[in-house]
Amino acid sequence: MGVATATRSARPAFPSNLLQRKLLAAAVASACALPAAALAQVPSWIQIYGRANVSYERITTSNSSNTAVQPNQSNWDLVDNSSRIGVRGNKDLGGGLTGLFQMESRVRLDQGFGELTSRDSYAGLAGSYGTVRLGRTIGPVYYANYDYISMHNHDTGTSSDALLAPTIFGDQGFMNNTVWYTSPKFGAFTVDVAHSLLGVARLPGESQPRYLGLVGSYDRGPLHVAASYANTQRTANLDTTGVTMVPDNDKAYTIGGLYDFKTFVVGALIESAKSKVLAGGDASRNYVRVSAMMPVGKHEFHVNFGTVNHGVGSTASSGVSNDGAKQWTLAYNYNITKETKIYGFYTRVDNDSNGTYGAGNFNANVPITQVRGLDISSIAIGVRHNF
Repeated sequence: MGVATATRSARPAFPSNLLQRKLLAAAVASACALPAAALAQVPSWIQIYGRANVSYERITTSNSSNTAVQPNQSNWDLVDNSSRIGVRGNKDLGGGLTGLFQMESRVRLDQGFGELTSRDSYAGLAGSYGTVRLGRTIGPVYYANYDYISMHNHDTGTSSDALLAPTIFGDQGFMNNTVWYTSPKFGAFTVDVAHSLLGVARLPGESQPRYLGLVGSYDRGPLHVAASYANTQRTANLDTTGVTMVPDNDKAYTIGGLYDFKTFVVGALIESAKSKVLAGGDASRNYVRVSAMMPVGKHEFHVNFGTVNHGVGSTASSGVSNDGAKQWTLAYNYNITKETKIYGFYTRVDNDSNGTYGAGNFNANVPITQVRGLDISSIAIGVRHNF
């Protein structure tokens, strides 16, 4: 008894084990309740959304004309396919007016970093006159044609479109300083206009670099058709092939569409692009893509093929020929749920002897240089979750 009493009196006055467990349980419950309480304060018109999309791939380069710069080799890589997270809202302001906003960020599941508002991010108003957005976007020309028919992996990652003309999104991807107007529906027709003040250096004596995108769309039932015009003006950063360009303008005209037969979905586009060249005249190129998807229960079978006859900015007067490319993809998706699927694909870019397409599509973990005539391929398995 004496020893026990002495031992107890020598210890600090902590509560009993039972009381400790009760206090710990109360603390955990309070901590867990904080997110729920915080979420309860979020207005119902605000939505958190996103996409987690990652694949494990074997990427191969072959037929390199300069193995010292780009060796013929195969590498394994974990590839993030444009994973994203965003917050958006639509608020009824009364009088037929709606306030809207979106803040969307790119996240990297393979490298563990992201960029705040690096994707479509804007504020705007919608009403009987249509919708106006002000902010950052890749633009309606891309969404109405190129993204719309890329069904197998949302036009992301190594199998994304390697052949399109960069002028369709200002030669930048997501463009800052953009005003985007979408008209109300005229029957099945809508019109989109986007104007961007491109954030690139202005050359002496030149006007401010800018972009214009115009789209007319027809949507009725299973049919979607769009015709578009894109113009990137007065910037020195138009050419990606080494051909010296006048810092004036690049243009692209595109018509595309998709039809859902229920048992079979098919899409296609035709693009004609032009660039100014110092030697005079326009450098032109033509590009065609066809895509198809066959759903069978939870299974999807995809095929996608594109061909372009010249490199960006190439011209007969420059002496460059055989500078086109072909790209094709075979893919399979299994829809576990409406939001989650696992998938596999084989994709390949076959460049002509002077073609330089495709290097920009592949992950930085496996750097690929724009070597002429390089063929690039990948076989992949991945998982994608939309929320």
